[in-house]
Amino acid sequence: MSKVIDIEERLKLEQKKKAKVAKAKKVEVVRKLIQCTRCLARCARCGVQFETQEMYQRFKGPFRFCSSCQEEYEDFVKVKEKGEESPYYWHNREWLKLWENWLEYQKALKAYGESAEFIELIREVEWDR
Repeated sequence: MSKVIDIEERLKLEQKKKAKVAKAKKVEVVRKLIQCTRCLARCARCGVQFETQEMYQRFKGPFRFCSSCQEEYEDFVKVKEKGEESPYYWHNREWLKLWENWLEYQKALKAYGESAEFIELIREVEWDR
């Protein structure tokens, strides 16, 4: 009789293992979202990887952009904050809204990444390893 396996306990154990794996996958997705969007080796907007020498350059503004995105950002600032006209026909209201929304998204990511709950989540994941 001592060789009888308690199937209910075994099923509960398997469910706990599956739940732990599922949680770890979800947490990893959230962690990558926050950490990878702040990667210093990539452009904050388009994600292109910087050359080694570019990674150590100082960048203007609050984000690390590739040269193309940096130029677009500077154009956005000129139009939005300084009220200058853009010489480019595609710099329309929708283009302005795109940049405004992207900047708001960055603020939201930063706020979430600095929230007590997210920090607790990262600590929990790091301790489980």
